[in-house]
Amino acid sequence: MEQMHFCQSCGMPLLGEQDKGTEAGGARSEDYCTYCYQDGAFTQTCTMEEMIDFCAKFEAEQGRAASAEEAKAQMRQWFPTLKRWRHQDA
Repeated sequence: MEQMHFCQSCGMPLLGEQDKGTEAGGARSEDYCTYCYQDGAFTQTCTMEEMIDFCAKFEAEQGRAASAEEAKAQMRQWFPTLKRWRHQDA
């Protein structure tokens, strides 16, 4: 069974080529989604905490967390392991 890959910025599942962002040369990124990464650069400048605040509502709306606050708590544990945030302060 193939391992699921997630955006290394927002945690979105990368289920297909259409979900992947693009590198500067146009190739699909293996690490980041189309919402976070285009043309070899991040689409938004934000802190990890700002990304968590933004993503929490989607997690709650999709039923992956009981509430936005629960989603934030889960993401505060997971996001520091993602490539974009590994060596940055929140």
